[in-house]
Amino acid sequence: MSEDSNDTKVKTKKEKKRREKKEKPPKVKKEGTFGQKIGRGFVVFFKGVGKVIKGFFKYCLFPFWYTGVLFEKTFRFLKTRSDEPLTEDDKNYLSLIPTLFFMFGLCILILYLLFATPVFEETKELIENESFWQSVGQFFVDLWNGFVNLLEIVFVDFFWNMIVIPFADLLSSHHWVSAFVLLFAVILVIGLSILIINIAKKGKLFIFLGNFFGKIGRGIKKGHEAIKRFVLKYLIGERYITTRTKNFFWTNVLLQFLLTIIFIVFSIYLVVEQYQAGVWDSIAIMNFAIVAAGMLFLLVGVFATWFFSLVHGVSSSPSKDLKAAKE
Repeated sequence: MSEDSNDTKVKTKKEKKRREKKEKPPKVKKEGTFGQKIGRGFVVFFKGVGKVIKGFFKYCLFPFWYTGVLFEKTFRFLKTRSDEPLTEDDKNYLSLIPTLFFMFGLCILILYLLFATPVFEETKELIENESFWQSVGQFFVDLWNGFVNLLEIVFVDFFWNMIVIPFADLLSSHHWVSAFVLLFAVILVIGLSILIINIAKKGKLFIFLGNFFGKIGRGIKKGHEAIKRFVLKYLIGERYITTRTKNFFWTNVLLQFLLTIIFIVFSIYLVVEQYQAGVWDSIAIMNFAIVAAGMLFLLVGVFATWFFSLVHGVSSSPSKDLKAAKE
């Protein structure tokens, strides 16, 4: 038997095995025991609750959510040092530094505004008793309680107690009213459906609304991109973007982050001290919050971004950075 025929048989056997593997029916996943099903059900439930909480923070508390996202980007940037040139992700983060401090200042302003409301009454009592660290801890407890109270007001006090329960009581005690409401609701739904279908056929309203909101979204996006380009070109410095490695910017970002922590701790201490001494009231604290937020954005977010790049750039050699990057 020739070698060609042997090779042909070997190839045929291999192809046959491949076909058999492909033709094998997919493995049926075992449903598991009753306990496993219960466990999976709990996992799905808590994932759903997590998505609801995430959506609440993302849309209802957008400044806090977006600030958290930007801080997460900061930690990612500071997580690793590198002698390589900046990546596109690194450049994108650096262009967002002023935005980070603007949003952070806005969050501080909102928190101090809440401080002027009854949300932080327990915190104020601790401050008056000169318990600084206890009052700081109680501040976060009151903040969480404030979010919980807000959810309770929206979903329990308003939606459930003022709409659902009175409507259900009305229908359960008056059968003729129930029939009237049901018939009215059906007619209303049919009428609105006809309206939507006719408008959808014409398409003009939806096209107009789509174009209108699309233009707003594109305008916001273009404005944000223009700000990012301005930051990279003028605040950070276009020449440093192309001639410096990540370690150059890593140092600058770390210094800004440490400055922010020191400033926040000092501002909290100052507010507590002045409130304990009876020098500042809620209005004075609010005025300080506006100034503090502006200082954080203008001095740390804008000026420090430009100044640290400048002094670090003129005092370091780009040739060494590039040489290290090539090596």
